[in-house]
Amino acid sequence: MSEHGEASVAAKVIERLSRSLPADLQNVRVTNESVLREDLGLDSLRTVDLVIELEDEFQISIETEDLGAVRTVGDLVLLIERKRGASST
Repeated sequence: MSEHGEASVAAKVIERLSRSLPADLQNVRVTNESVLREDLGLDSLRTVDLVIELEDEFQISIETEDLGAVRTVGDLVLLIERKRGASST
């Protein structure tokens, strides 16, 4: 994927995460290095909600098994990029 495509995916993911942070984390700056569970407070329910939003946004399908290796925002962006690349071939 192009750098522009990756930046676009990262920006969209960060924006979505920033909007959905719990009240006590509203001042946290979301970056590619942010850890989803520890830094951003993503529990199981929030993770499912986020995955559904991202699947709709990027027209991809994210399986539960795919999330096993996702720890940071950057990991999530790479997963989306990989899924988008696979679906366009």
